[in-house]
Amino acid sequence: MNEWPELSGIRDDIPSPPGPEVVRAALMRSALDAVEGPAPAPASPRPYRAWALLAMEARILHPALWLVSALVMAACVGFVLAKEDTARLVLALAVPLIAAAGVAGSQGPEQDAAFEMVAVTPTSPRVVLLARMTLVLGYDLALALAASVALSPVGHTPQGLASLVTAWLGPMAALAALTLLLSVCWNPAGATGCALAVWSLYALAFIEVPVLDGLQRFWTTSPATVGLAMALTLAAVIAAGMGEPIRRARATHGS
Repeated sequence: MNEWPELSGIRDDIPSPPGPEVVRAALMRSALDAVEGPAPAPASPRPYRAWALLAMEARILHPALWLVSALVMAACVGFVLAKEDTARLVLALAVPLIAAAGVAGSQGPEQDAAFEMVAVTPTSPRVVLLARMTLVLGYDLALALAASVALSPVGHTPQGLASLVTAWLGPMAALAALTLLLSVCWNPAGATGCALAVWSLYALAFIEVPVLDGLQRFWTTSPATVGLAMALTLAAVIAAGMGEPIRRARATHGS
């Protein structure tokens, strides 16, 4: 200070630095806060969280999923109204294929622009899979039920509404579950191809190919188709939480 007399009073209003006791108190307070932790935020009710997840997934899914399903179902209704006695056959062919295509279109990064963002969220992949399957199959089921109700009283289904619904409900569940499992374990494009192959075998059964006669009895609502659908869906849910699928470009693959 003697060398710089103009700085002689610079520390007049500046307090002295704190002693070691202040540092010790701050460290103690930090340790106590870490032990106690912040107060937990109030949890939202489970029904609200489920609804919020479904609403979020509905915004993420491509709008073409909803539009194409509705258009194809409307075309099926128009065909049945134009040609009598075809309601069971048309719906048994169309509804399972619509559901399988919808399930495949809701899975994987190829159809999901927000796939990477969803993958890093704390929500389990299994929960996301079930949410999307609920949305797609619920929508397709509502379309199919509406078409069945619309066609049942017009004279084309003498067996009644219940017989019309059982013609497509079991095959829809089984083919959609198969597509879901293949989409999870393989990829959506391959799953769509396999679903189309199974559907084509059923369609070929109507041209009296002896080898395929048994498919007509299987392609209906029965304990076998319902059990198969449940088993395939359970396998897909289990596989969804077991890591990356096979034969798909992995995020961790290094060139």
